[in-house]
Amino acid sequence: MAAETPPSVPENDLFPKDWRQQVKLYGGRKGFIRKELKRLGFWPPAPGSKYKHVTASEEAELEQLYNQLIELRAPLLEQLDAVDARIRDAKKQLGNIGNEAILAKKIETLIAEIRLKRIERVRQERAARKAQRAEAAAAKAQKDKAWRAATLPHLGRAVSAGLSYAGGDEDKLGAQGLPNLSSAGEVAAAMGITTAQLAWLTYHRGAAALDHYQHFTIPKKSGGRRAISSPKAKLREAQSWLLENVLEKIAVHEAAMAFRPALNIAHNAARHAGASVIVRLDLKDFFPSITFKRVKRMFQRLGFNEGVATLFALLATEAPRVQLTLDGQQHFVAVTERFLPQGACTSPAITNILCRSLDARLSGAACKLGFTYTRYADDLVFSARGDKLKGIAMRELATKIIADEKFVVNEAKTAVLRPHSRQTVTGLVVNAQSTGEGTGTPRVSRRDIRNFRAFLHQYELRGREAMTEQRGQDALSYARGYLSFVHMVSPAQAAALQQKHPWLERYTL
Repeated sequence: MAAETPPSVPENDLFPKDWRQQVKLYGGRKGFIRKELKRLGFWPPAPGSKYKHVTASEEAELEQLYNQLIELRAPLLEQLDAVDARIRDAKKQLGNIGNEAILAKKIETLIAEIRLKRIERVRQERAARKAQRAEAAAAKAQKDKAWRAATLPHLGRAVSAGLSYAGGDEDKLGAQGLPNLSSAGEVAAAMGITTAQLAWLTYHRGAAALDHYQHFTIPKKSGGRRAISSPKAKLREAQSWLLENVLEKIAVHEAAMAFRPALNIAHNAARHAGASVIVRLDLKDFFPSITFKRVKRMFQRLGFNEGVATLFALLATEAPRVQLTLDGQQHFVAVTERFLPQGACTSPAITNILCRSLDARLSGAACKLGFTYTRYADDLVFSARGDKLKGIAMRELATKIIADEKFVVNEAKTAVLRPHSRQTVTGLVVNAQSTGEGTGTPRVSRRDIRNFRAFLHQYELRGREAMTEQRGQDALSYARGYLSFVHMVSPAQAAALQQKHPWLERYTL
């Protein structure tokens, strides 16, 4: 890089004649040198030079400090010059009369006076600088606090990397009827809460003093217990807003039969009634396999920027926790990464959206092989009429597609069902009821109806109280609820039960 050419300066102005006075005025050699460099055009350093670049704000701040220094030193230097003049006069006077002792005493007094003034000046300058630093630090802290409260730049380890609120696709959001939200403040306002409350609901802690979920288990029909995480009131309200204003506005594949208005397990089973072959597949660890990162990417693909997608994903996911007590304090410690909790109102809708690609690919594959495909949550069903070998081919092809879509098949629940065995879809029997194909209708199995009849018989013999104690739940409520379930599937079966037990009424909407 070529050396910079300094501006032309008259030879007589290269060095000021009163340089000693200026050295004093600028607080020493460094201040004087800086002033001269600036006067001669060498300061501040030009961008791109080998010297550290000084920004305009830094130069202005430095210039302000030097101006303050000059304002403080100028009157003191004038006083010092006056004192020096008095000393010189005193020396002359004492020299004339030869009184050196008086001169020495006056000099000592003047020096002590100057020292005291210098000490006081330094003390005042130090106090002023300290006050300025404290004021600047307080202003910066307040500004940072307000910024953090408004933008939520950090919501815990392992989840805050994407809290950037730039970007987003406004046109894509508008085309889907989704709210155009681009910041934490806008999300909180749309939900009717403060940003502080939003942070409280979404902040991820490895060990938290509270848990936003109530955890319990319910028995599975196949045996074992199913873990349920039910959100508490505040989180449930936020999730309900997310479900109503975002998730329910997204169209899902027609093969998805669960968690959709006006559809139930009977509608799902009816699609496969009377088939020659039924292939059932089950997705292993369905909800736990849908992690925070997958949910966040889903919201981004809908058009939200990364920060808003992170907030929505934090609202919709949670890490399972264990309760521990340390030093008398209760803690809820996360044991895995965050995933969809089974029990949140948002989880089913999110699974349907995330499975759109899976449903489309499986539906296309099923159509090519002559099968009908539906998915009820994690329960995948394919049915066809004709060649029995197609069932094996369908199962193998579906397994490959499922693996490609980052899901895992539960081999223990995989089944290929023929007409000679009981064919069940989402717990309902769909075998043909006559020799002709396609004449089957979904119905509750004979075994389940028989068990329910036995319960009703015991109810009539022993009474409500005894049966309630036996089941651990209100016996009459159970009976009415199960009758309503039977009626939903097969009104004829329900009518037969009511005819035999006239006291039994089902729930009606």
